[in-house]
Amino acid sequence: MEYNDRTAKVILDEDRYPDGANCPTRHIEYLCPCGKGKIINERVMGFGENYAWIECKKCAKKYEVVTGCGYFWELEEID
Repeated sequence: MEYNDRTAKVILDEDRYPDGANCPTRHIEYLCPCGKGKIINERVMGFGENYAWIECKKCAKKYEVVTGCGYFWELEEID
């Protein structure tokens, strides 16, 4: 299964400014594979940091979020 930041449906995409931040954190929510939860991706632009996690009990048991170089993420099945 290929499920990543390019194939998942975006349900929310906005800039957020945490207290004291000079640059925005890009907050993007994607629909998870089962369609009942979401995958959250936060990109801290000024520092090049990228965090992604699953907010779905069903999909969190089946997949893990893998991030790599840049602001990309993909799901991998848990064996």
